[in-house]
Amino acid sequence: MDVNCEKVLKSPRFVKHAKYFIQMIDKALSMLGPDIEILTEILMELGEKHVRYGVKPEYFPGMGRALIETVEEHLGKKDFTSDVKADWVEVYGALSYDMIRAQKNVK
Repeated sequence: MDVNCEKVLKSPRFVKHAKYFIQMIDKALSMLGPDIEILTEILMELGEKHVRYGVKPEYFPGMGRALIETVEEHLGKKDFTSDVKADWVEVYGALSYDMIRAQKNVK
């Protein structure tokens, strides 16, 4: 499939979803710790909702890579250490795990 990346990146729908994705990551990070049970419920509901949008579990690794690359780009090589990367990978893995688990329960 030939996709025009420039066109996709400028799409209002894509931009809206990208903003929502970053807001959700920010909210999830603020809920780690004492609110983890509530966060898990939210992510499970979000995972179920994404099934209706046609999102498949195999899409999550690509989103994770894009997130990690974006964080790296914004922090720069000096601040994006291997420990920081490992932390982001772990957090995204945990968040996406709950969403994927919920998707598999819907089917």
